[in-house]
Amino acid sequence: MKKMRQFFIMGVIAILVVMSSVAQVSGGVGSIDKECIRYGFSYGIAKYQCGLTDPDEGNGSTLTVLWTNCISVDWTADPEVAGVLSKEGTSTYKHLGGASGTVVNSSKHAISHITFCGKIPTVPEFGTPAIALAILLTTPAFAYLMVKKRE
Repeated sequence: MKKMRQFFIMGVIAILVVMSSVAQVSGGVGSIDKECIRYGFSYGIAKYQCGLTDPDEGNGSTLTVLWTNCISVDWTADPEVAGVLSKEGTSTYKHLGGASGTVVNSSKHAISHITFCGKIPTVPEFGTPAIALAILLTTPAFAYLMVKKRE
């Protein structure tokens, strides 16, 4: 019975470890992360100032941008981005992502910068509780089999 209790405690500890290992997106490190998170994305990839083809922040090694007088910008990305934000005056506009696109200013103001954003795929909500429940339900049976095997 003492061994069974030890196995049960080990099972509970395993469940707690599994449940605590779920990745959480924090408030973000750096301004491009914060900007992207504010608009529903998971993290920032790169930020390009008006007219520049090298990123001001982040890693733009998989991105290409071509500005037209800070009124529009054509872009390509490999791999795809989840979305693009354009800053125009005091407003920020959210644009669709993908492998390529064109951002045209949405207001009377020129585009001061664009930020490419990524999104971490969400895991179905039942994933972690289902795993924890499976461990919880099978631990006593496993402990019983281990004790019986030693007898």
